[in-house]
Amino acid sequence: MVQLTSIKPLSISEQQLELAYQWLCKQRLHFPANADIWSFRFDWHNIKFKLLSQVRSGHYVFSPLASIVKSNGQRIHCWSSQDALVLKLISYLLQDELVLSSRCTHIKGHGGLKQCVVGVQRQLPQYQFVCKTDVKHFYESIDHAVLVDLLYEQITNIHLRRYLYQVIHRTVESGGHYREIKRGIARGCPISPILGALYLQQLDEEFTREGVYYTRYMDDILILSKTRWHNGQVVKQLNQIFNQLKVEQHPDKTFIGRIEKGFDFLGYHFSTKPLHLASITIRKHVQRMNHLYEQQTNNKATSS
Repeated sequence: MVQLTSIKPLSISEQQLELAYQWLCKQRLHFPANADIWSFRFDWHNIKFKLLSQVRSGHYVFSPLASIVKSNGQRIHCWSSQDALVLKLISYLLQDELVLSSRCTHIKGHGGLKQCVVGVQRQLPQYQFVCKTDVKHFYESIDHAVLVDLLYEQITNIHLRRYLYQVIHRTVESGGHYREIKRGIARGCPISPILGALYLQQLDEEFTREGVYYTRYMDDILILSKTRWHNGQVVKQLNQIFNQLKVEQHPDKTFIGRIEKGFDFLGYHFSTKPLHLASITIRKHVQRMNHLYEQQTNNKATSS
């Protein structure tokens, strides 16, 4: 583990602060009238420079997340507006501090989903076998100790380390009761995609070699190989790394076999035939359209 070598103030510019604020306003534009975003926006010009100084100096402290039940009955954990803005600032720092593989395509500047799909389709004719899987309940199953060790290997600034430790070892408040989260990272958090990329970096390092084609989009993992033996070796090494990271493959989203049989990846169906949308993608789209139509019909009926 890298030793602490820096206690310098964090390098966050006023421009980054404004960008984070604009991001926050867009993200919470449709929050209800009693949400804290509106009072935060009202006070913004009075607090922004004090907040920036506090974050730079390492003195900022995150509040417990609020446990909220949405109108559809779903329970979510929500950061305060100020915490969410600070998390966005931290995401800018992490993009500069962490060295992440270009094979991890969901990270900004690494190609994105479409380029990942195009790359896979381009490589298919050169291979015969595929191992496609993803992590079961990925965000929820991330081990805190493993993640902190991975972060501390690259991050030396004590302030940034302390912020990340707070975010990972977060607390949730519900009705005056506080619960410490001992496993997993938060959904909807600006730094979670970066933490997710780092957590599986061992896969990126292991399979970026000759003889196989490897790519991933967050925890959606795909490895192409030329022979059955190579495919078997890939599966064995993949299982070993999953065990070390204390995660499991999703059994319903795993396919190991010949490419000619066809497989789904990132919403598309790949095979020796032309690329097309996966059946489940089309089905989800139809369900979404039906839901929107029913919602619009109900709104008209209520207003009439």
